Amino acid sequence: MNMPPKISVVIITYNRADLLPRAIESVLAQSYRDFELLIIDDASLDGTEAIARAWLAKDDRIKYFKNELNLDISKSRNRGAALAGGEYIAMLDSDDYWLDKDKLKKQAEFLDKNSEVGLIGTAIRCEDEHGQTLKEDIYALNDEDIRARMLWKNQIAQSGVMFRKSAFVSAGAYDESLRIGEDYDLWLKIGRQWRFANLPEVMVSYLVHSGGRSKEKVFKTIKATDRIIRRHKKNYPGYFKARIKSGLRFLRAL
Repeated sequence: MNMPPKISVVIITYNRADLLPRAIESVLAQSYRDFELLIIDDASLDGTEAIARAWLAKDDRIKYFKNELNLDISKSRNRGAALAGGEYIAMLDSDDYWLDKDKLKKQAEFLDKNSEVGLIGTAIRCEDEHGQTLKEDIYALNDEDIRARMLWKNQIAQSGVMFRKSAFVSAGAYDESLRIGEDYDLWLKIGRQWRFANLPEVMVSYLVHSGGRSKEKVFKTIKATDRIIRRHKKNYPGYFKARIKSGLRFLRAL
């Protein structure tokens, strides 16, 4: 009987036929080999399915699942996590990719040695569509510092995270009522029962799409983030400062 892999990598994709191969390649390049790669296709309308299925023949650790209907991001993330057989789950959005070939190895080793830590992230590099570096986001490293900053700014990057499946289950999964900030909300829920950690290295490239965001999307993001901050105000420090920041962001966006 085959043993389940130690790690499940989950890629959620929708109409990213042009970028999905890069994400997959960055996973298969990992030095740590005991993983499965679950690709959750949220009913793409482009050539995503054909590209994903072509990879199935190249590596038997890859599994492909296509939603019959577009479920949106939170439900798709929950589907991927539910299908994951690994003790640890690493998330990767299909327009991002991993820079460090030892990412899985370093994070798994950290979780193995620190049983009180429920999730671990990394620093990230933000790139434009031409591969030019825009900035690097370096986050707090230890639980105390991460916890102190979480309401002010999310300290865990979605495409850099690895969490225990048990922590995911006990936290109640991604909130499917949220279309923005579902990852931020999940980290805050996990942090109620577990400790946080980040690795200092820049291990992830995060794609910043050209054209920016519409004013409507900016307002929706501010509103969603503020709702999440209010939801978790009793569990983390810095609530009032975070709310003031939300108000200032709203005024600047007018």
